[in-house]
Amino acid sequence: MSTYCLSGGPLFDGHNLYPNGHVCMEGGRISGFGPGHPPAAKGSSRDVDGRLICPGFVDLHCDALEKCIEPRPGATFDYQYALEGLDRRLAASGVTSFCHAVAFLDEEMGLRSPHTAADMIRAIWSFQASNRALVRHEVHIRFEVGGILSAQVIQDLLNTQNSTLFSVMDHSPGQGQFKSLESFMSYFGTAYAISRQEVEALGMVRAENNHRAWEDSLDLVHEVRALNIPILSHDDDTVEKVEKVRNLGAVGCEFPVSLEAAEQARDMGMLVCMGAPNLLRGCSTNNNITAAQVMQDQLCDILVSDYFPECLLQAPFLAHRELGLDLTKGLSMGTANPGKLLQAKGLCPGRLQVGAEADIAVLDTAPPWVRVWETWVGGRRVYAAH
Repeated sequence: MSTYCLSGGPLFDGHNLYPNGHVCMEGGRISGFGPGHPPAAKGSSRDVDGRLICPGFVDLHCDALEKCIEPRPGATFDYQYALEGLDRRLAASGVTSFCHAVAFLDEEMGLRSPHTAADMIRAIWSFQASNRALVRHEVHIRFEVGGILSAQVIQDLLNTQNSTLFSVMDHSPGQGQFKSLESFMSYFGTAYAISRQEVEALGMVRAENNHRAWEDSLDLVHEVRALNIPILSHDDDTVEKVEKVRNLGAVGCEFPVSLEAAEQARDMGMLVCMGAPNLLRGCSTNNNITAAQVMQDQLCDILVSDYFPECLLQAPFLAHRELGLDLTKGLSMGTANPGKLLQAKGLCPGRLQVGAEADIAVLDTAPPWVRVWETWVGGRRVYAAH
C-alpha cells in the first residue's frame, strides 16, 4: 500500500497551525502529519507551493439542496441531479463532510412538507451510498415543534436509518426568529406561494398552540436522545428558551438571536453555532444579532454555511482580517469543532489524526477571497483547481 504526502506549505491540523508542515495518506487514511517535511522513507511527496494544508471543512447545517431542487417556485429538478450538482460545489468549496438540513413542517409548504422532506432524505442516503458522491453526505433533521404528521414520518425514517443530527425549531410568531406576527408574515409570504390571509392564519394558530406544541414534541425528542443523535436548538432568543432546550438534551444552540441567549448557551455547556453568510454579509436576514458580535464576544464555537456552502471557507479568514480573530480559532470553527458532533457516528472529521479518514483541503489564501486548490476525501483527490 503506497503512501502519498502533501508538504511545502503551512499546516493546520484542526488545533495547531504550523508555518510549514506535511500530511501523509495511506489506504484512504492519514498515516502521519506534523511540522516540516515528511521523512524520506514516507513514499512519494508533492510540494503545494506555499498553500495551506488543512482538514476538509465540516458543515453541520445547510439547506442549499432545496434551492438546487427548486431554484424557482414550481420549477423542480430530479433529486439525484440536484445532489450531483451540489456535491461538486461542495468539493470545490473544500467541504468534505456536509449535513443536509432537511426541514419538516406539517403545513404543506413545498419541499418542507413531511413526505416530501422524507423523500429528500432517502435521496440523500441513496446518493451517499452510490459511487457518485465526491464528499460525505449526512442528514440533519429539522423538526418544527408540534408537527404531528412530521413526528410520525421522522419516526419511520429513524426506524430505517439514523440521522446524523436533529434540531428542534419553533417558528411561531412573537418569539425566536420572528418577534412579531408581521415579521412572520413577511418571511413566509415571500418564501412560499401562499396568500397573506393564509400566512396570518398560520401564524395565529402557531402562536396560540405554542405551549401544546412543545408538550406534543417530547416523545420524539426523547426517542432521538435514546438513539444517541446529537440534538441542536434553533433561533433561541431568551435565557428561558435556552434552559428549556438544554433540559431537553440539546448540546448546541444554532443561530441565537440575542447575546443573552448565546451567553446562556455557553454557560450551560452548549456549543454556539453561527452562520457564515451572516458574517460575510455583516447582518442577519431578520435583523437579529450578527455573527461578528457573537465572535467578538468569544461566544461562537462553530460556523455553518446555513444556505450558501461557499461561505464557510471564507469566514475564518474574514474574521481573522476584519475582527482580529486568531486564525487557528476561526479554522477550528469550520473543522475540528463541528467534527466533534459527528463522533457519535464513529466519525472524526475536521482534524488531522493518524488513522482518521484522509479528508483534506489545500487552500490558496491570498486575499481578497480564499480559493480551494485541491480537495481530498478518503485519500482520493476529488477536486483540483489546476
